[in-house]
Amino acid sequence: MNTMRRSRAAAEHGLRRSPDEHTHLEWVGLFQALRAYEEALSTDPVAAGDRLARVRDIAANLVGGDADVWDGFSGATPEAVDQALADALWRGLGVRPVLAAS
Repeated sequence: MNTMRRSRAAAEHGLRRSPDEHTHLEWVGLFQALRAYEEALSTDPVAAGDRLARVRDIAANLVGGDADVWDGFSGATPEAVDQALADALWRGLGVRPVLAAS
């Protein structure tokens, strides 16, 4: 399952631009947390909340941002979480992504 594709695209951008090994490893940790969240959605929905909290904590550590943005993830659908997380990551990276024409 690749529910978090928008977030993965933003994280890939951050990973490629990591200024040092520590930051690089933090981005890798975000990818691992995203995967754990996606797996929990399909296999253990009860654990999904904890996994999402881990995603939120890592992302906030990487790009900062308003705490209200990160706190609003818990009750949202996976698609809404993906969009909000991707937006926060792009904003934190100082990048405005170019969207492909549909």
